[in-house]
Amino acid sequence: MAFSAGVKLGDLDDFISAAQDCIVPLIQAAGGGTAKLDSTSDGLRNLEPRTGSTPATVVQEVPLVQRPNLIKSKKSVDNPKAEIGQVTLSDCLACSGCVTSAETVLLQAQSVEEFLRTVREAPVTVVTISPEARVSLAAQSGAEPLLTLQRIASALQTLGVTYVLETSAAEAIALLEGKAEFLRRFRQVKSPASKQTAQRLPLLTSHCPGWTCYAEKVVDPVVLPHLSPMRPPQQIQGRLVKTLMLEQHNRRRFHRWWRSRSPLFAAECGWWLRSVASADCGTAYAAVAATAAASVPASSSSSAPVASVPSGVGDEGGTLLGPADVYHVSVQPCFDRKIEAARPQFQLADEVREVDTVLTTTELLELVLRAHSGAVSEDSLPASASTAEATEAGIAALQAMPPCALSSEVLTDILLRDLRCGRPEGRPLLCGVAGNAESGGFAEFVFREAARELFQKDISGSVNLVVMQNEDMREVVLKDDKQRVLLKFVSAYGFRNIQNVIRKVVKASSEGVGQECGHFIEIMAFSGGC
Repeated sequence: MAFSAGVKLGDLDDFISAAQDCIVPLIQAAGGGTAKLDSTSDGLRNLEPRTGSTPATVVQEVPLVQRPNLIKSKKSVDNPKAEIGQVTLSDCLACSGCVTSAETVLLQAQSVEEFLRTVREAPVTVVTISPEARVSLAAQSGAEPLLTLQRIASALQTLGVTYVLETSAAEAIALLEGKAEFLRRFRQVKSPASKQTAQRLPLLTSHCPGWTCYAEKVVDPVVLPHLSPMRPPQQIQGRLVKTLMLEQHNRRRFHRWWRSRSPLFAAECGWWLRSVASADCGTAYAAVAATAAASVPASSSSSAPVASVPSGVGDEGGTLLGPADVYHVSVQPCFDRKIEAARPQFQLADEVREVDTVLTTTELLELVLRAHSGAVSEDSLPASASTAEATEAGIAALQAMPPCALSSEVLTDILLRDLRCGRPEGRPLLCGVAGNAESGGFAEFVFREAARELFQKDISGSVNLVVMQNEDMREVVLKDDKQRVLLKFVSAYGFRNIQNVIRKVVKASSEGVGQECGHFIEIMAFSGGC
């Protein structure tokens, strides 16, 4: 099987099975027969019922895991007896077991080339930098995360990006909503009045797109009620960008449009002088007016900077923009986030996506290299000999970029304010979990808050997650004075540990043995976490 050049495969030792076949079940042919796969050149598969003698009686097993019918089909034009199975993006399990035409289309729609084409056409382009991507680039470039973010903003501004955001607000909302959901479920389970109608424990996190796709399409249905209904931080950020941030941008845009035309601020913007200069009122007078307009300062005060003709303000400045006018790009460390952004439930009205494009950290480095070298067109930068060389060149370009000022309008928060706004020490809030921006932060935050609100126990110091079967399976337990378990939180990374968790959850649900596998389980599909 030929792999797309855009896919960079890493450690593949976490496969459930080493088969090349897709683990999504095939369509069952009409008449109760099985299906046969015939590969075609365009990536589609013809499903033809096998003909022959009477099929033998097959002993059917009751599967532990339900295998839903996911692949859609249609009749083939060339062969009316054949059916063509179509695998769409929403059918993908993010298992990294195959690269089909669906993934090829996905990579083309969410790539550096697509970004460079769209950023020139979109009225507003917003790029969100995830904490994982920021910290990773900071470690590679040997700089502080804040300085790295300033350099990234400077490079993206060169490419025409309007705003560069960090995800503090979205991360904080995800943590607070996750805590509230766990506390609500825990209290319902422990309350005799609502025990029959209470939602189930353990609560399984759903912020990893690979695990979420796998759970929805493959695992036993009894596990689905345990999934957290909370949005992942990327999609919280996408909704905030195309609603709250868009409203703030329209307010700023309209205010500048009105200010540039108001006679109250004529001395600042010089618009009336330009109107006189453009009028047919004599060459000598027009030249004097044009000279006077050119001498008007760009702004009269630091609190309300207004250029002589503000950026993005013209005759259409009074027209409000809509969500479709905002091109939102999210920089994430994981390719599975591209699949998450394409899910139909993460859309606004008129099928407008909350996140239009997801770029990985390596793709962001390519953009930084283009901005530093001035190669901003799709084909102006030659391909590097290897991924390592491209990464090294991107890091060198990032280190050479001048940092964007914290007071710049490009580097801002979700309310288009200064990043330092509301911080007494004058430094911006860049992570929702103080001191923990990697995998495990979700479980740690909810564990601390649950211990404090449910059992009035304040946990000081770091939360020690004890290694269980392997490094990717850890747990932390809160006990009372009699050594009875009050809370049990588990972190399970990688599909091998996920399978063990699923078996325990299914067994606990069928036998009614309570929360022996824990009260809260943070699950990540990739071994080692993000």
